[in-house]
Amino acid sequence: MKRIIKKIQNNAILTILTTLILGVAIFFISKFLYDITLPYLKNYFDFSSYSEHTILKFYILILSILTILFLNNGSLKNYGFSTPKNINYLKMTLISVGIIIGSLIVGAIIFMGILNNIFPSENPKLLSKPNSLIELILVIWIWSSICEEILVRGLLQSFMNHLKSIKIFRLSLPVIISGLFFGAMHLSLLNSEINIWYVFFTVFNTSIMGMLAAFYREKSDSLIPPILIHLLTNVLGSIPMIILLINS
Repeated sequence: MKRIIKKIQNNAILTILTTLILGVAIFFISKFLYDITLPYLKNYFDFSSYSEHTILKFYILILSILTILFLNNGSLKNYGFSTPKNINYLKMTLISVGIIIGSLIVGAIIFMGILNNIFPSENPKLLSKPNSLIELILVIWIWSSICEEILVRGLLQSFMNHLKSIKIFRLSLPVIISGLFFGAMHLSLLNSEINIWYVFFTVFNTSIMGMLAAFYREKSDSLIPPILIHLLTNVLGSIPMIILLINS
């Protein structure tokens, strides 16, 4: 197995293809397991539309860690499970807040403002709100941030890490691919009855956030900064929902 992995990583195109295949496979296997186990679990637990996704993220987390262990000789080393280095957390937070808010504003103008008015979506529905603020914090802010980062910035970006010397607009190839893959994961919202422009608004913002998180993953050699950026993004993106919850 070591020899096969080495041959794959010696070829940039094969590395990228393998990374994408791993990511897509883990996502769809997790979705399959989620679909077959959720009805059974609903017999014993009362899930909301939000809390039931903890099951999907659980499968993503477990499959990601198992894949890392398989690829890395039973070790999590070099896949982001380490103490961060070279990070100024105040500077990282201020930069992240600026980029995230800017991305939300630009995305809202383009997708929910201009395109949604020129080409109205047949589905006006946006995301449903959680039952409580506690559910929002535990499910979206914390659990989703951890599970998704271990897949995308832990497994996928780390598998491509040797390609970081290849740069496009000063961002390394693993950073760009990791960010775009994370954004593309949210295309799964197209299967729901959500406004199509809201889906693309979400994909746009998660791609920007994904590249930002990937940049700090590469800079720190750790998953902790990208998890914090992911959590911060979810907090800022949830502000309208928090207002609704407080006023309801």
